[in-house]
Amino acid sequence: MSQQQFENTITTESELREILGTPTQRAADKVIDHIDEHCAALIAHSPFLVISSADAEGNMDVSPKGDPAGFVRVLDEKTLVIPDRKGNRRGDTFSNILVNPKVGLIFLTPGYQETLRVSGTARIVRDPALLESMAHEGKLPTFATVIDVEKALFHCAKCIIRSGLWEHEGVDGVPNYGSILVDHANLDQTAEEVQRSIDESKIANLY
Repeated sequence: MSQQQFENTITTESELREILGTPTQRAADKVIDHIDEHCAALIAHSPFLVISSADAEGNMDVSPKGDPAGFVRVLDEKTLVIPDRKGNRRGDTFSNILVNPKVGLIFLTPGYQETLRVSGTARIVRDPALLESMAHEGKLPTFATVIDVEKALFHCAKCIIRSGLWEHEGVDGVPNYGSILVDHANLDQTAEEVQRSIDESKIANLY
C-alpha cells in the first residue's frame, strides 16, 4: 500500500532544527545515566509503564505493563526489574529482546504530571530467588525483565496537562474490547460472547 503524500516533509536534521530550534541547556543537561533517588521515588509510586522494543529489522512494538504501585524493582542505580504477569502469551517484547535487547520505558503515575523515561538493555531471566521475591498473591511472575539502565530523564508535564489525562473518569464512543476483537481477529462469535469471556478472564486470570 502506498504512503499518503504530503507537501513540505522534513527529511534532514538541519531542516528539523531550523524549525524546532535547539533544546535549552537545562533540557539538554537533565539526562542522567542511572536511577537516582528522584527516579527511584517515582518508580516506587508508579503502577504503570509502557515498554518499547524492536525486532532485528527495526519493526517497533510498544507494550503496557501494570501492577500495584512500586511493582518495578530498583535493584541498584543501574538495574531495574519488571515482573511479567499473565497475559495473552504473544510475547512480542520478549521475542524482540532476544534479537535486539535495546528497550525504552516510560513510567506514568496517576496524579503526578511529570513522566519518567528510561532506556537501556534488557535481559529475560527466571532466577528463582528473584521471581520468588516478586510474587503477588502467592503467584510468581512467569519471567522477569532486567533492564541495564543507560539513560534516564524526567519529561515535563505539558503533554499530561494538555491531555487532561488524570481528569478523565470514563470514555464514551469507543466500542468494547469484544467488538474490536470480533472485527480484528475475524472471530466466529458475537461481540457479547467475546466480551463475556474477556470479563471472566479479568477476574479469573489476573495473576
